[in-house]
Amino acid sequence: MRRSRREFLRLLAAGPPLLLAGGGRAAERSYARVTPERPVNLPADHAAHPDYAIEWWYFTGFLDLAGGGRRTFEVTFFRNRPEPGRWLENPSAFTPRQVMSAHAALGDPTTESFRHWRRLARVGLDGGRADPDRLRVGIRDWALEAETGGSWRLRLNGEPGAWDLALSPTGKAVLQGRDGISAKNASGSVASYYYSYPALAVRGTLPVDGRPREVTGTAWFDHEWTSTFLPEGTAGWDWVGLRFAGGGGLMAYRFRDPKGRTTYAAGTWIRPDRTTEHLGPDRVRWRPLREWTSPETGSTYPVAWEIRAGGRTLRVTPLFDSQEMRGTGPFNPTYWEGAMRVGGDRVGEGFLEMTRF
Repeated sequence: MRRSRREFLRLLAAGPPLLLAGGGRAAERSYARVTPERPVNLPADHAAHPDYAIEWWYFTGFLDLAGGGRRTFEVTFFRNRPEPGRWLENPSAFTPRQVMSAHAALGDPTTESFRHWRRLARVGLDGGRADPDRLRVGIRDWALEAETGGSWRLRLNGEPGAWDLALSPTGKAVLQGRDGISAKNASGSVASYYYSYPALAVRGTLPVDGRPREVTGTAWFDHEWTSTFLPEGTAGWDWVGLRFAGGGGLMAYRFRDPKGRTTYAAGTWIRPDRTTEHLGPDRVRWRPLREWTSPETGSTYPVAWEIRAGGRTLRVTPLFDSQEMRGTGPFNPTYWEGAMRVGGDRVGEGFLEMTRF
């Protein structure tokens, strides 16, 4: 795993010549901060939060094709605000006051095909969009937008072909961490606002063999924003969003030091009625079970895990190993993110993300 979201977001924040986002104390004072006095407020908080350094809207899901077959998909829109400074006095409409990027991937578990695409643009004339008053984000012909009635529309065009998916919440949002404030270290000094919809109902069309096919399925949605995302000494992280048969699920993550040791871990156990149990560091344990080495990049990933969460033991294994998002540099990082099956004390499915810096 050569590059990471941390480096990607830091360099996205590059004003002339380089400005740090989400980094040191000076940068922290330049952005809005995560505080208990400002709780998550839905549905208003579906929209963009331009005063914070980093934000993303993230979908992972499983789709059944009309007539047979299955696909897995991932779509993420990132917003990054460069550190404020005198360079913002530049009146040019091309000054990168906000930068948008996006990743999308489509997998076929039967053939083990995995394709992915990227976009990058400044907000404004360059084609990026992140509205602060409603859910409407995108890059040119890739867009996520709220519709009347509480549903959302996800449309992608261009190289991936035409995606058109309607996504509808099937229950209330899950506030991650304590009241939607997700700590990233023991003191809570590094934290994000974070909520999820574990089971959006999905309906629409995807391109299959160059032609649109109707699909139905279920997706996990995360929305997270912060100005201080990573603790000092972090060398990477692992994350899962899992749904269980019969309802309920688990969100869990851990941060790693350069030797791969867990520096902080936490999670949320989600009951079928969407009530939750917060899991602190002493109640989340990750143990790798099997590794896979990418033939394209040479990177090695622990793609199968045992996760102990709140007294339950889960085994998480990939639908197929080759689900690496391959990049070419800091604006296009390489990491592993893929569809998983769940066994052990619960049965289900979900996604695993692994990054290194």
